[in-house]
Amino acid sequence: MEDFLVPAGRDPLTEAFGGREFAPPWRGSVPVDPDEAEAVLARVFETPRDEPAIAYVHVPYCQNHCLFCGFFQNVWRPEVAEAFVDDVIAEVADRGTTPLVASAPVAAVYIGGGTPTALPASALARLVEGLREHLPLTADCEITLEGRAYDFGLAKAEAALDAGVNRISLGVQSFDTGVRRRLGRKLPYEELTAFIRELVGLGRARVVCDLIYGLPGQTDETWARDLDTVETLGLDGVTLYALNIWRGGPLFRAIEAGKLPAASPIGRQAQTYAAGIAGLTERGFRQVSQSHLVRSTHERNVYNAGIKRGMPCLPFGPGAGGQAHGVRWRNVMEIERRRALQAEGRRPVEGLSRMPARYAAQAAITSGLESGGIDPAAVDRLAPGFAAAAAPLLRNWSEAGLVVADGDLLRTTPAGAFWITNLTSGLYAALDRAEQPSTSSKEHRMTDTLAAPSDAREKLAAQLAANPDGIIEVLARQHGVSTLDATRMLPAANCTFAPADTFADVMGELTSWGPMLFIVHTPSIVLECEGAIPRGEFGRGYFNLHGDSPIGGHIKADRCTAIAFVRRPFMGRESCSIQFFDQDGEAMFKIFVRRMPDRNMEPEQVAKFEALKTRLAA
Repeated sequence: MEDFLVPAGRDPLTEAFGGREFAPPWRGSVPVDPDEAEAVLARVFETPRDEPAIAYVHVPYCQNHCLFCGFFQNVWRPEVAEAFVDDVIAEVADRGTTPLVASAPVAAVYIGGGTPTALPASALARLVEGLREHLPLTADCEITLEGRAYDFGLAKAEAALDAGVNRISLGVQSFDTGVRRRLGRKLPYEELTAFIRELVGLGRARVVCDLIYGLPGQTDETWARDLDTVETLGLDGVTLYALNIWRGGPLFRAIEAGKLPAASPIGRQAQTYAAGIAGLTERGFRQVSQSHLVRSTHERNVYNAGIKRGMPCLPFGPGAGGQAHGVRWRNVMEIERRRALQAEGRRPVEGLSRMPARYAAQAAITSGLESGGIDPAAVDRLAPGFAAAAAPLLRNWSEAGLVVADGDLLRTTPAGAFWITNLTSGLYAALDRAEQPSTSSKEHRMTDTLAAPSDAREKLAAQLAANPDGIIEVLARQHGVSTLDATRMLPAANCTFAPADTFADVMGELTSWGPMLFIVHTPSIVLECEGAIPRGEFGRGYFNLHGDSPIGGHIKADRCTAIAFVRRPFMGRESCSIQFFDQDGEAMFKIFVRRMPDRNMEPEQVAKFEALKTRLAA
């Protein structure tokens, strides 16, 4: 928890924290044993709902890979359209008869991607009509079509509207032609705004757009013009997103090669975010969530708000993710593998995990902060002990200028809203604290890190910021923190976390990488073994490693609470490792990219490391 205390004297907007945290509400989910997956999923679909759901349809195709995007999957080819739509409609028709889907209304459908507007007009209309035919949509169901202005056009838009779309979300990112061209966006300002003006002029759907702040080449002037443009186009809403640079992605490489100017540092991003919120409010918009502002009374943003609240989500299409009845899952992304599984009569689903028992409390924290205010007492009713555990954080944040009291609520200030993921992570840590019983054991646990002096922790953070080299376990013991806490202190450029419920995915992916270095580091031994990562499977409470490899054994995967992708210097040489942490905040084991005879890392494994990190962190 102490990682989330703001030292006195820091500017709350630009300096409260050293970087952003990743705080998904499903943190703490436990992978389902693959042997049980089919039965668990069958029970989920056989169990009726007693509350409304939302649905997500994924279209995993794009005309090109925009530099800033970490979600690109497949290049769009017109010839795939009909077969793709056939596949998704068949999936919706099949699942639409199950008790899970048919038993209660669906309040919102979000068709996302990818770039759904890449579909031809007829295919797009047929997809929407299929959703309306096979899903129990409410009379006022919000059907959102996500896309971009390029290759959209009024004819295609009207086909989608005729089919039932009533909300269109355009990924504009920036209206400035120069900034857009650097990102890989095709339409210049004049063509983009002309199309949006015509689309809004139809008066048949809510039209919203996304803007990104922190982009290379973005200035105060271009940002202000973007806000002016949003106002003059008559858009119903706008969402402001911070730029994320995926290490190893095309934008990262372009900046590293000097082809693009550097992106804004995080303090500068904070200032741009605050200016955006203030500027849009002055222009008549109303802030309804951390990132979304509306001007029209008709703009409801049902899907995005529902996801934050933890509503059941029904996933359709390759790569779509969903949740219901305490279980999360995602559809297989690879088109051919998906079809092969369907041909065998199997559901093309993977990544099943059980939501944590405290999921309702986590969702209350996430949705409360997202909507601008959290009620600690309400969360405490879901997770007794939370209010007392969170009190030191909330007092600190109030003194630091991140939250202010408003009756029973603590509302975020503009600075607190910018740092929303850090506040969320801090309150999740308070849930951890509330759950852990007091103990007189001398064994070091995660909660013991709260006893570490602030100056010691600050010294370690400063030391790692200046030089991320060194043996993390040793540094952690020297400063009285857990290894996980010390790892979290690494600069953002050196460490990226993925959800713990991707344990089986990560281990499965590594089986194809070739020989790697497997390390277990305890206070008494550093055990190293080089070999191929063997196939693993769940059984009798363990993730069991089997195969012709010197690496083998049995792992209590349900103790894994964090997975870190660490790329940093170690003993003067760059290293890449995937590190798995347990409930005590210590490393269960680490797997390192292997070194060649010249001591440099194997390039192919490095590339796979970056790709896997980007995919799972996203």
